[in-house]
Amino acid sequence: MGFARAALLLALTVAPTASLAAGARSTGPADAGLRQAVVRVEVAVDPTSVGPELAAELAARRPWTPFEGELARRLRVGATGSGFFVNAQGDVVTNAHVVLSGVRFSRLGITYAAWDSMTHLLRIIRDVWVTVGDGDGARTYLAVPVVIAEGLDLAVLRVCRPPGDDTTFAALPVGNSDRLRVGDPVHALGFPEEEFKATSGQILSLIRGSRVHDDLQYVRRVHPDTGAEIITLSGTRPGPVGRLQHSARTGHGSSGGPIVDGRGVVVGVAYALLSRGASDVADLGEPSELNLGIASNALKRFLRSHAVAYREAAR
Repeated sequence: MGFARAALLLALTVAPTASLAAGARSTGPADAGLRQAVVRVEVAVDPTSVGPELAAELAARRPWTPFEGELARRLRVGATGSGFFVNAQGDVVTNAHVVLSGVRFSRLGITYAAWDSMTHLLRIIRDVWVTVGDGDGARTYLAVPVVIAEGLDLAVLRVCRPPGDDTTFAALPVGNSDRLRVGDPVHALGFPEEEFKATSGQILSLIRGSRVHDDLQYVRRVHPDTGAEIITLSGTRPGPVGRLQHSARTGHGSSGGPIVDGRGVVVGVAYALLSRGASDVADLGEPSELNLGIASNALKRFLRSHAVAYREAAR
């Protein structure tokens, strides 16, 4: 059956908090070096720059869909997400929808006239901040967008170090997602609910197709270990593996965080999950098995095409 568009919510917007907390225990790869490479991203916007048309349209559309409510919230308070360093100079990978505060995500339920009014949306980004580390040792840097690819839902930010700051940033190695197999263990690292967490799971499906926002379809299969029926997702287009489905739980603020293997090598970038409240997934069981990531090889192609240096994982 086809994958309903309304069901795919950005991981930034969906927070099954109780379930997340239950599965959010520390994992092996979350050592000190790896932790320093994962950052919290905060985006402040200037809603007055969007224009009155969008605000008026939102005000008239009640009750709001989940997307419209999230759009209104982000225009009011901005957005938060996760990211990670890919080189020692301070280039951070995150999702495009984090940097753009989600308001240009093509599945939002507003009119094309509203899209036209946001052609120059980047102008409303007032500040982007990247926080490295925890507690008293945390450092927050202003960051600037280097490249944003909305169609891939990927972006690169560069931190702005103040004079005299010669910090060398801890970068995560980026691996080869073509070597992944269903059942491989993975860990999702990021800031769900504004707190760093590392959750464990496994690869459930390798999704082909080069476009991140392509439709998906459900596949029912039997879990090889438990014998239980589970739901996996597959793409509707041929091509290389562009996305992966995993069972390491994510939540509000996880978008842009790394999905790593047992060695701490990046195999994907968290970007979305299925909403527990979506009517067409009400009978599919726990949404923890419907987390989605962008495959690391898609990330590498993006970085190479924009001449962004990254740390390649050892073979």
